[in-house]
Amino acid sequence: MKKIIYLVMALALIATPSMIYAQDAATTKGDFLLDVGVGFWGGYVTGYNPGNFGDSYSWNDNGTDSHVQIPTLSLTLQKAFWDDITIGGQFAINAYGSTHDVQQGNGYYQHSRYTQTNMFFLGRGEYHFNRLIGWGPKYDLYAGALAGVRVSTAAQTQIYEGNSTTNPPYRTDYPDRRSGSAGPNGGVVGGIRYYFVRNTSVFAEAGVGINFIRVGLNWRL
Repeated sequence: MKKIIYLVMALALIATPSMIYAQDAATTKGDFLLDVGVGFWGGYVTGYNPGNFGDSYSWNDNGTDSHVQIPTLSLTLQKAFWDDITIGGQFAINAYGSTHDVQQGNGYYQHSRYTQTNMFFLGRGEYHFNRLIGWGPKYDLYAGALAGVRVSTAAQTQIYEGNSTTNPPYRTDYPDRRSGSAGPNGGVVGGIRYYFVRNTSVFAEAGVGINFIRVGLNWRL
């Protein structure tokens, strides 16, 4: 009886490494892939227009502009309908803001603030190359495509004022301007995932569509 128990224990120890990565590749039919990512560079920023409020003048930048862009945050869920092909969807959002103080040639000033928010609703599909190139399940080399729609909202405020030689100084507070737009969005990406534990990986990808670089965490469910 003891010999049988020892034999079972030995077989269990031998099988443990293969059980940790029971799949022969990173993606197998039936898997779900959930990832959270952060994208950099790009993001569809249309930006501020100094001529949005009336006549266009010859504006001189007096060096007091400031800009901030929040990186693109994204959530993706895909299913492996075949061993090497996953299909799903991706939602992403980013924001941009800027302030501008510009001077007209005759001493009048324009103070403006601009904000823009973009949301992306995309379908996403990937092909996983592991079986094709003979890689094990710890790495996942993939290429994919995105297609869907972008929805953007923007707001701009402006104050237009003259120099202090007038009494009282000239000042006009223009009503806020808000706008929205939508349009098709798509692109291609390529990247790699590294599973540092059985079902959790880090990833990095490059491409066009929303951002040029995207990194994050992925879970295989």
